[in-house]
Amino acid sequence: MYRDNNNRTLRIKRLLVAITAVLLALSLMTTISYDAFVAYAEGEEAVQTETPAAVDPAAAAGDPAAAAGDPAAAATDPAAAPTDPAAAPADGTVPADGTVPADGTVPADGAAEGNPDGAQAIEDLLIEDDSQSDIDYGKSGATLPEVTSSSYIVMSGSTSEIIAEQHSQRKMSPGKITMLMTAMVAIDSMYNEDELKNTVEITEKMAEYGATFAIGESVTVGDLLKAMLIGGDEQSAEALARYSASKRKIFINMMNSKAMELGLLDTQFTNPTGAYSTKQYSTAADLAKITQAAVRYQLIKDIIGMNSAELVASTKDASRVVGVRSTNPLQTTIKPSEMYKFTRGGISGTLTEPKKNSQYAGVATIDDMQLIAILMDSKADKIAYEAKGLFEYGDSKVTRNIIVKANKKIGSVRVRGGAQTKVPAYTETKGFAYVPPEGSNDLIKTETVMMTDLEAPLKDGDKVGEYRIYVADELKGTVDLVINRDVNRGWFPSKYYISNRMTIVLGIILGIILLFLLRILYVRKRRERLRNLRRQHMLMEIAREQMEIDEDRRRRNWTYTTSYDKVAPRTSDLRKEAIEEELKQQEAGKKSRKKPRSERRKASKDKTLVKDSHKKD
Repeated sequence: MYRDNNNRTLRIKRLLVAITAVLLALSLMTTISYDAFVAYAEGEEAVQTETPAAVDPAAAAGDPAAAAGDPAAAATDPAAAPTDPAAAPADGTVPADGTVPADGTVPADGAAEGNPDGAQAIEDLLIEDDSQSDIDYGKSGATLPEVTSSSYIVMSGSTSEIIAEQHSQRKMSPGKITMLMTAMVAIDSMYNEDELKNTVEITEKMAEYGATFAIGESVTVGDLLKAMLIGGDEQSAEALARYSASKRKIFINMMNSKAMELGLLDTQFTNPTGAYSTKQYSTAADLAKITQAAVRYQLIKDIIGMNSAELVASTKDASRVVGVRSTNPLQTTIKPSEMYKFTRGGISGTLTEPKKNSQYAGVATIDDMQLIAILMDSKADKIAYEAKGLFEYGDSKVTRNIIVKANKKIGSVRVRGGAQTKVPAYTETKGFAYVPPEGSNDLIKTETVMMTDLEAPLKDGDKVGEYRIYVADELKGTVDLVINRDVNRGWFPSKYYISNRMTIVLGIILGIILLFLLRILYVRKRRERLRNLRRQHMLMEIAREQMEIDEDRRRRNWTYTTSYDKVAPRTSDLRKEAIEEELKQQEAGKKSRKKPRSERRKASKDKTLVKDSHKKD
């Protein structure tokens, strides 16, 4: 009876432990699967899928002419410009013809989230900017300055709106603006940012393009980029081309492929330096797009914003410091009339063939609105003054329709090897949209794209994605998504996107499961030890009883064998018989457990009665 109750209790405990372990395992699997699903869903590109409304093809395609209007008219009659703030309704409502007020105010409030479930209507996207600061945007109501350049363009880098242009489709030599394309292709060919630390040895062929670095000196890829983008060094451009591709010709083909990828139909490259060639050409409009694409690279954006830099050229025996200074006159000018505090970088250079002229590409940012100015065949001593005038004019005429505010959370990004593997991303600046007057506000769509190859450590402000703005399915502007905290390296499980906090939780759960397993093993061992003790006690009792019988026979000199064997059994034989009897009883117990409970109870009572009868006898 004791053994049956004991076995039943053991079975119940084992069942409870098994159920608890299964529930914990299911909870763990559910938690991990849910976190992985959320991280995967938020890491994917959130694509807006709503079908845009039908509009005029020219407007839908973002025709620069339709967007900017007649430059001449804009120069002579500012009130006639379609983006004149004075033309916007005072109450901030959207006109019935589909145009958007220049101040960007509409009745609805809210920002685009990059929702993959469908595009929001423009009434939901456009928001009123309630955080306008008292920034001096330049000359209020500025007029288009006199520009001596053969070709120029002022474009919004945030919305691709053409604000002013002249002969922007004329094919001309791009000069050192070519180096922006060289930098993009070189970065695209890198495996990761660690390659910036790789060194390139200056060869005789590289030395033919300049004397910044001597033959045999080694320079890091990062310093070559700085020398090219800050100082306009042709030798560095050639070194990067040969480092990024096995042959110079292959790199040039990569540059032309990149131009086709950006949709530049009037651009062709034959060298990475921008040296004059009748077969290398571009237009002011295409160069504005190249500049817009280049500043989307955080590395290029940071480098062209430097006024100067010190580079290290080393050999086996020694090393030396090489200084470079920015070619952007708005960054290096000492004339107060040419200083422009909103400039964020640029590059310029002078060609001597077929005549002496200069090309300039510059970027300025005013209250998060990015402006790009391109000057072609300009006079070197006029670039700073003319570029500043174009920026001020563009700032006064650009359309500011805000669709997302700065520092707004837009999803999360996964970080490999970090203490936190899932970090929220925020907009670095405001996001703007521009729809030509002929178009419809419903053409605006947004898309959130997160980087998928991020690895810790990361710093506060690092770019982790883009908030892309489309008009008629054509990319018109982007807003960088950044993190607002440092992400340090995590423990070993973080390589598999398991954060330090999740590692602790998993450790606790696994520890609980391990304790349950150890408890089961302990119970089993304890019960086996008790069974062995009971068996030994039983054998000792049998041996003691036999010894008492033998002793009694010897004392009484008992010789009758009616009830006994002729030869008394040995103690070892009795022990063997007792063990066999115990095994038989265990087998009977196993069989009895399979019987119904009523039969087992009856059998137990019978055994009790037999034992009682033996005791009475």
